Amino acid sequence: MARITRRAALRKPAKSGTEFRLEYLNRHRFERQSFDKAIIVTGATENHGFHLPMGTDTFAAYAVAEETAKRVDGALLLPPIPFGVSDQLMPFPFTITLTAETLAQVIFEVAESCLVQGIRKLLLVNGHGGNNSAIDVAMRKIRRLYPDVKMAASLAWWISGPKLLPEGTFAKDYGIGHAGEAETSTALYLVPDYVDMDAAKGEWPASPKEVRLLATIPELSVSGATGDPTPATAEKGRLLVTALADYLARFIKEMDRTGWKFNRENWSFLDR
Repeated sequence: MARITRRAALRKPAKSGTEFRLEYLNRHRFERQSFDKAIIVTGATENHGFHLPMGTDTFAAYAVAEETAKRVDGALLLPPIPFGVSDQLMPFPFTITLTAETLAQVIFEVAESCLVQGIRKLLLVNGHGGNNSAIDVAMRKIRRLYPDVKMAASLAWWISGPKLLPEGTFAKDYGIGHAGEAETSTALYLVPDYVDMDAAKGEWPASPKEVRLLATIPELSVSGATGDPTPATAEKGRLLVTALADYLARFIKEMDRTGWKFNRENWSFLDR
């Protein structure tokens, strides 16, 4: 893709309206609004045990991103990227995977398209841990080629989200997992008709907590899920999505206020 031309760089971003989801905007509606930032969502399509739908990672990340966009001005929400780096789950049906190199290039080209269209602030919301290395490569490439671009990423909502809620909301050791309590709660909130709690089953891999064990998912789990999904509730899912969206919206508003300067002093509000 060609680098940003002077003409493209001078193109002004399209007065805020009610619709911010790109796929629902036509050209006239887009041009009547003003977007100065875009939210990119990365998910996955992969096995989530016997009880959760394959698109859980994408549904969750997109919901957090959508609720975040509702809370801030000028945020354009892009359609989610539904495939991620899911090679560890390929033994389970019906997982679809990209290589890290492919996903990094897709993220880069989506981001670069936003830059060509005049948007210089990007927030990436990720729904799948396997995507993190590709996201890192893509973001570093963007910053290297376009130093004026401001970027941030929420890489692991399933880890950061529960920390925003009262202690004990989720089980300390296996409340997260893969298709565990947190993800199952989120799915019960977002897509309850596609969750089969009768098939929900807890599995606890016997791996050390302080050392990362590089094992395949089939070595750790019969179902492809880890953790205990049985205490999950839709209310916990609602609290989780709301807390994450509130947090990210506060982050974006503070970054807008300070000109997106990466200064720890500007972020102290997040600790309150």
